[in-house]
Amino acid sequence: MLSVIVPCYNEAENISIIVEKFTQAIPYNSNTEIILVDNGSTDNSEQLIKIAVTNNPQYNLKLVSVKQNRGYGHGILAGLNAAIGTTLAWTHADLQTEPSDVFRAYRVYKSINNSSTLVKGHRKNRKFSELVFSFGMQIIASIMLKTWITEINAQPKIFSHDFYIKHIKDNAPHDFSLDLYLLFQAKKHGKIKTIDVDFKKRIHGEAKGGGSLKTRIKLISRTLYYIFTLTTKVGNK
Repeated sequence: MLSVIVPCYNEAENISIIVEKFTQAIPYNSNTEIILVDNGSTDNSEQLIKIAVTNNPQYNLKLVSVKQNRGYGHGILAGLNAAIGTTLAWTHADLQTEPSDVFRAYRVYKSINNSSTLVKGHRKNRKFSELVFSFGMQIIASIMLKTWITEINAQPKIFSHDFYIKHIKDNAPHDFSLDLYLLFQAKKHGKIKTIDVDFKKRIHGEAKGGGSLKTRIKLISRTLYYIFTLTTKVGNK
């Protein structure tokens, strides 16, 4: 089974679109569960997810409720811990990459047939400023961690449940650094395969990580702090 985690924080305007796009993208007769995590939203995202789950019994939609927002990573981890699939995935609720990309990545993952491999997106059609920001962060991360890591925040990400239990679950950060930690562990204990995905504008709502200058500065500071923290841990091993 494939378990797909979709963390939702104040995504009320996007919930119906998310559900529609996922239900259209799920392959026929697929053994898939879609876990929509309400990550402590202050709008009515949770109620809308409940309605979507009730109104779509033919699809394996599930709601995981996090009552208080404790970070982007915390919401994803709550979904991963509730998942029952042998393969796990997560993607963002902002719809800047298509839900169908999850299933394209899953087909690639299955074709490789290696539980230590992580498959992730590589974003195309991005703004120059976004490219500069991402490249700068990946250069810093790669130098400090002594391994080449690209497109840290690109979606989707797909990996085995065994890999999650062995290398991610116990020490994963609960903020935006979760993506970096996952990629670092994948480089250390396996390999990473990328697929191209089209990167689009957000339909509704505000980007939670790196959308505006203010959120981008916050993301940079948090990521840099975590890079140095992770570097210290690596150096002590």
